[in-house]
Amino acid sequence: MSDAMVEARGVHKSYGGVEVLKGVDLTVVRGEVTCLIGPSGSGKSTLLRCINHLEKHDRGELRVDGELVGYELRAGKLYERNDKQICAERSRIGMVFQRFNLFQHLTVLENITIGQTKVKGVSQEAARAKARELLDRVGLHDKEKHYPSQISGGQQQRVAIARALAMEPKLMLFDEPTSALDPELVGEVLDVMRDLARSGMTMIVVTHEMNFAKEVANTVYFLDGGVIEESGNPREVLTSPKTERLQSFLSKVL
Repeated sequence: MSDAMVEARGVHKSYGGVEVLKGVDLTVVRGEVTCLIGPSGSGKSTLLRCINHLEKHDRGELRVDGELVGYELRAGKLYERNDKQICAERSRIGMVFQRFNLFQHLTVLENITIGQTKVKGVSQEAARAKARELLDRVGLHDKEKHYPSQISGGQQQRVAIARALAMEPKLMLFDEPTSALDPELVGEVLDVMRDLARSGMTMIVVTHEMNFAKEVANTVYFLDGGVIEESGNPREVLTSPKTERLQSFLSKVL
C-alpha cells in the first residue's frame, strides 16, 4: 500500500478563461495533516473541491487512495465516472465547509444520522448510536435535540465535523473551518481537529490559523496565484520562509 493518500500531478483548473490552478503538484501522506495556506483567490479551496470532485479539474492527474478522482482508465482512455460512482467515491471523503451546511429543519442528531441511513444504508438504531458517540467525542452530547439555529456557530461546526466522521471517511477536508466563527469560538473547533489529528486521521486543512498549522501539520503548502510557491515542514516554512512572497504574506497574518 502506498504511503500517499492524495496525489496531485500537474492539476489545472480554469473558470471562464481564468486559470485558478496552474499545474499543482502535491502529495498528502496517509495519517498526516497537510495545511494549505495563502491569500484569498490563490486556489486553495478550488484544489480542495477538486480532490472530492465537487469541481472537475481540467488537466493533470488527481488520485485519492491510489484511485483516479472522478475518472477511470479504460483501454488507455479516461472516462468520467457516473453519478452513482462519484457519490460512492465522495462518501469516503469527509468535507467540512466554512458555513457549516447543516440542514436547518433537522435536529443535531438527525443531521448526523441522515447520511448514514440514506447513503450507507445503516439502520436508524445503529446510526443514532454512532451519532451519539460522535457528539460525545466533539463535546456536544447534550445538544442532540437542538436545531442548528439554537446552537452557536462553533457548536454547529463541531456538529458538521461529527456528521462528516459518521460516514467513516478515509480522508477529511476542511475548507477554512473557523473563518466564519467569532474569535472566542475558534478554539473549540481547533481542539476537535487536534484530537482528530492525534487519532491518525488523514486531513487537508485550508486555514489562516498559522499557529494551528505550525502545531498540528506535518506539511504546509503555500499557494499563490494558482501555483505552490513553497512547501515543507511548517516549523521551517512558517518561521524561515525562502520567498519574498511568503515573507510578505506571513507579515500580514502573523
